[in-house]
Amino acid sequence: MSKQKKRRFHMSITEREHATILAALRLWQEADEHNRGDLRDIAEAVGVPLSNEEIDVLCERINFTVTREV
Repeated sequence: MSKQKKRRFHMSITEREHATILAALRLWQEADEHNRGDLRDIAEAVGVPLSNEEIDVLCERINFTVTREV
């Protein structure tokens, strides 16, 4: 991204949603160039889709920076 500030999202999700997001990221990673056009359109909406390495980092962030509400 250029010198513009990166937009951040903060949201609360359930454990089930958390697991589904991780599964979807891993599925995207496995499918790679075979991803359907409509899904690729979503991934490319704001630029180049994340690389497999970037997806690994994102999954780690999602897994290890989770703050659980009691």
